[in-house]
Amino acid sequence: MHLRTLGAAALTAALVLLPTAAHAGGSDSPTPYTVTAEGVTLPAGTTFEANGHLNYRVTALDGTGPRTFNVHQSVPHNGVWPRAAYVGKDYYPWADHPTFAAAFPDGHCVTWVQISGFNEHFGEGGQAPVCTDPIAPVDPIEPVDPIDPVDPVEPVDPIEPVDPIEPVDPIEPVDPVDPVEPVDPIEPVDPVDPVEPVDPVEPVDPIEPVDPIEPVEPVNPVEPADPATPADPDPTPIADLLATDPPFTSEVLAAPHAQLASTGFATRTLLVLGAVALVGGTTLVILSRMRGDDTDV
Repeated sequence: MHLRTLGAAALTAALVLLPTAAHAGGSDSPTPYTVTAEGVTLPAGTTFEANGHLNYRVTALDGTGPRTFNVHQSVPHNGVWPRAAYVGKDYYPWADHPTFAAAFPDGHCVTWVQISGFNEHFGEGGQAPVCTDPIAPVDPIEPVDPIDPVDPVEPVDPIEPVDPIEPVDPIEPVDPVDPVEPVDPIEPVDPVDPVEPVDPVEPVDPIEPVDPIEPVEPVNPVEPADPATPADPDPTPIADLLATDPPFTSEVLAAPHAQLASTGFATRTLLVLGAVALVGGTTLVILSRMRGDDTDV
């Protein structure tokens, strides 16, 4: 056996045989403290003392694998569990021991308890072990059909890095615009008096259409005559005429043949008549040519 195990057993035996002044009952007497499957509760007004101890023996639900746990309330504790955590307390749970849960994962039975300061030991006076409820068996999980392995995905070519975008120069802030002064409201215009309606004009009877004028048949154009060759005026007949005219006798002077008088009223008359004859002849020539031109067209 290990020296540590022998030391613990000797200490337990010594504590069991040590007489106490508080309780005079024997180890097989009824315990004043209460033992359950979860922990131990001290009687009212009693707490765990400094440098005291608590020892308890536990088995599996079927009574196998017994194990004894020791809890020593050392002061100072020097960092050793339980670090005097239960000094002044009246309850201790069995599962608080650091190795308890791993030793009995499926339930347990407490068969023996010994506490310093009490002569009565649980389990030595005919007390039956206290056990936790057995854990209900769990239905086995039905096996799941294995999943077919997935074909490995071909690696994708790495994406080429994109050139970093050059930062854009910040836009200079725009100067605030001066607020526009409000426009004076337009005064409402006085309503115009409605115009009185004018009486409708009675319609005038339509004018009956006039019968169209029958077209005039065109006249055949007259062929122009050949222009006459102007003849030199013969002053002799005119002189003879004037000579035979009584009113102009005194006005005319004798003149040689083919000459006109040079003075007096008769001279002026002759000049006028000559001019008229010249104008008339010229006019006839022009009219003849104009008619000729029209006929050609």
